[in-house]
Order: sequence, then structure tokens, then C-alpha cells
Amino acid sequence: EAMYRSFHADRVARPDFVNATTHLQDAHVEEARLLALRGRYEEALPLLEEALSFGRPRSAVLLKQLRHLLAPRGSWDYGNLVADQRYLPEVLPVEAMGPVSGDWRLGGDDRWLGMMAARGAARESAEAVLKAMRDGTHRYAPAGPWARAVAEARELARWGATDAAWRVLRDALPLWEAPGPLLIAPIGLLADPVLGALVTPERGREILATPRAGETGAAPEPVSDLDPPGLAWLAEPSGANFDGYRCVWAEGVSPSRLPALIGEEGAELSAPTDPRKASWRAPKPHEREGVELWEDRTVAAVGRTAQGWAFAFDGHSHRHLGKLFLSPAPAASLSGRAVVVWREPRRTSPGDHPAAFHLSVAERGEELYAFTVRGTEIERSGAIPEALDPARLFRPEASEMDSELRLLEALHTELGLSLPRFALTQGRLPTFTTRSWTRAPRAGEGFAYVYVVQHRP
Repeated sequence: EAMYRSFHADRVARPDFVNATTHLQDAHVEEARLLALRGRYEEALPLLEEALSFGRPRSAVLLKQLRHLLAPRGSWDYGNLVADQRYLPEVLPVEAMGPVSGDWRLGGDDRWLGMMAARGAARESAEAVLKAMRDGTHRYAPAGPWARAVAEARELARWGATDAAWRVLRDALPLWEAPGPLLIAPIGLLADPVLGALVTPERGREILATPRAGETGAAPEPVSDLDPPGLAWLAEPSGANFDGYRCVWAEGVSPSRLPALIGEEGAELSAPTDPRKASWRAPKPHEREGVELWEDRTVAAVGRTAQGWAFAFDGHSHRHLGKLFLSPAPAASLSGRAVVVWREPRRTSPGDHPAAFHLSVAERGEELYAFTVRGTEIERSGAIPEALDPARLFRPEASEMDSELRLLEALHTELGLSLPRFALTQGRLPTFTTRSWTRAPRAGEGFAYVYVVQHRP
């Protein structure tokens, strides 16, 4: 049997090699293509796998699309499909995902560019796509009615509303149009720096199970939303992996206004990026000219909550709350209320050095109330609402995690605060560098600046 399949595969390039088997397998490929467009991808898979074993044309490229959406985080090679102008806008950015993710270390970009040119893609086009993919400015721009849904979904996901964005895409999937017979799914979506992150394996299966491109069939059961409500997920051991976090919420402003309110001089929003990588790459105070060592500027991810608050979130700087702390809440509150929450990273000896938790609330430039809790010590100011009273939330007999959870739940209930978990942990968001979260030392005050460099042995 294997020899029989190999016999056919070895002769696939011969135009005169035609028999009953080739006719049957080619019919299976076309049947699988239509099944896939009708959402019946599970029936299409074995037909394409068998046709591929005989080396039949089109079987490989159709099968790769199904497998790619079943494992959307991988990078796939679509061969000479980039040579066809009908498919190039979808396929070339997907091909570039490999070198952008670092999969092309041997030979680097030049090798990839040379390969794309050899397959028929213009080098200038490949270079432009690769650059846009690297700097996060690439935009998946399909044709037809599907394009409007993509644009709407990107605007939602751009600020963290990934579940709402996915619902827009899901509803519009039947409107997707295939540019030619060799494309059976919107794989170009995977290369979009904002929307590609939304496609989990479950959502990839939902795409494949949705009838599209003019074909009809049963719609799949919608995949559940991924973001939990509120803030409680921050305190869950498996919910975030943030070793400490701090966040500013501002009411009545667009997220795009946050750099002007609490950003360093000249701060601008970046292209959507991985907040963790943006924080790691940010220069330290001693590496920046004009920045004092006592300053605590941070790279914050920006978005909008489901309740309409703009937020700037830092979960990666691992900084500790010191005596020079200066809340950014008043500066962020020029158009309404602003809230600042800071939970320090937990130390290795929590009994000796309990992690601090800070809350401050301001409105129209004036701080209304604030408190900082460290173990059993509570510093407070202003008229704190009963629901947020730290003495009620931080009980002596409770663990740090239980107290944190109570406060986070109270902030959601009383102030309507939330954060989008998926966008902050798996998605892409704009970032900017904030002003210092610490004030300048006064006469007689000191500060310590420690910078640890790890070297490979």
C-alpha cells in the first residue's frame, strides 16, 4: 500500500500520469475543499490526508490551513502560494511569522527574504511585510464585507475588549470570501498583531466549523468568553502570574489620553505589543540620560475596561512601594475619578516583610482618600467608604491572598473596576512610559538604588 501511494506521489509532476486513482483523489480534494467551506472540517481532514499521501496537487496547501487553525500559535510554510497575487496579502504575513518569532536564526532575514523571492514574491513586498510584522504595525486588511468586521474587531481588541472583538469576528465569519480556490480559511487573521492573539485553538476550531465563502451549513456552538469579570483573577495563583502589579484607572477619558495625563514628557502610545516584553526591554534609570536614580518610571499597558474606565497597568516591573511614593491618581483624575492600586511583589520571607497594598482615589485633581496596608500596619487618609475600609478588608487572622481578594472584589462592586485578563496575559496592547511613581527626596531623606546584572556562567 505504501509503495502504491509512493508510486503515485513520485509521478505527480507528470501531466500525462492520469488513472482512476488520480481521478478519485483529485475528486476527494475538491470534496474536502467544499466540506471545509461548509464548516465540516473534521470530514475534510481524512480526505486531504489520504490525497496528500498520493501527492495530489492542492491537498498539502488545503490541509496546512486546517492544521494551522487547529494549532494557531505555530508557523507554517505555504510554499509557492505567495507567488499568486490573489493569496499574497493573506499568506506572506503568515509566512513572516516564522522569522519574526525567531524561528529563522540560521541565515536570518536574508535567508527568508531570498526564499520568498525564489517562490515569486517581490523582495520589496517581503521586506515591507517583515518590517511591519516586526514593529507591530501590520494590519490584516481583507476585501469585502468581512473587512468591516475585522476593522471593528481590531478597534475593540486594541483596547483590551478581546471577547467583544471575537464576537464581532464570529458573527461576520460567514461573510469571508475566498480570493481563490486554494484558500479555505482567513489564515491572514493569524498574522495580525492585535487580532492574531485572539485565535486560541478553541477559536481556531470555531473558525473551521463556521460555514463561509457562500457555502451553507450548521453553525457551531459559540466558544465561551475568556475574560472573567472584575479583578479577582489577579489574586488567583493560576490567573495571572504577576509577581506584584500596579494600575491606574481614569474615568471619563480615552485610553489615548493617558500618556498626556500621567506619562513622562513626550510620552506616546506604542504600537500594540506584548506588555511583558516591552517592560523587559525598557532601559533602567541609570541607562537613560536625564533620569534620576530615585525615579520610578514604568512601562504600562493601556486599555479600556468593560465599564469604560481607561487603565494603565504594570505587572512586570517588580518594584516595591517606598516612602517616596507619589500616587498618580490626582494627575489622572482631571476629567472624573481616578483610582490607583499597587500590590507589591511578595517577598521570600512574607512574615518578616509583608507585601504592601495601596489604594488611592482622586477626583478632579484632588485626592479623596487613600490607604496603605503592610501586615497589621494601616496608614489612611480621607473619608474612606465603609465598603473599602481597610480594617474590614484586611483582617489580622486572614492571609495576604484572602485580604487581597476581598479588596479586589470590593473595588469591582463599589467602583466598577475590572481588567481584561486575556489582553494583559496573552494579547497585545499599546504601552507608554509613565512619570515617576516616586517624588524627589527632600532634605535629609535618602534612597537606595540597586541594579542586579545576571551573567551567564
